[in-house]
Amino acid sequence: VVASGALTEITARSDLAIARRDDAASILVGTVAGHLADRQLSEVLVGSRRLFVPLLDAPVGASVRLGIPAREVILALEAPSAISVHNIIDGAVRSVAVDAIHHDALVEVAIPGGAFLARVTPDAVSRLQLTSGVPVLALIKSVAIQVIGLGGH
Repeated sequence: VVASGALTEITARSDLAIARRDDAASILVGTVAGHLADRQLSEVLVGSRRLFVPLLDAPVGASVRLGIPAREVILALEAPSAISVHNIIDGAVRSVAVDAIHHDALVEVAIPGGAFLARVTPDAVSRLQLTSGVPVLALIKSVAIQVIGLGGH
């Protein structure tokens, strides 16, 4: 046994071997808050954070599990404007693990109701001065979020 605990917590840990995989994804549990059929999007609340995903066939109030691929998360210190990304989620760096062999870094981003990983370059860690506690904005394309299924935990 390498780790135990809730899936949502284990998948957001940069110190586990599973996080080193190219397809590493963190799991968040949320609640369907509404549908924007004209925009072909659904709104999911994870804690107090709103995420937009491709239109779901699920009732409002349903619990859903979302997969956030680490390689699909962009970190910023300032909010961008006039972009196609729907999800700009404010959070804080929980930890940073630099992998000198693979020339990348995994940043754990904490938000109310969960945490997820962002895979960035060591240069990005240095330029943005990413250390524990630094507030960040995570940019995640709606189409990059994997709706894994209905039901929580």
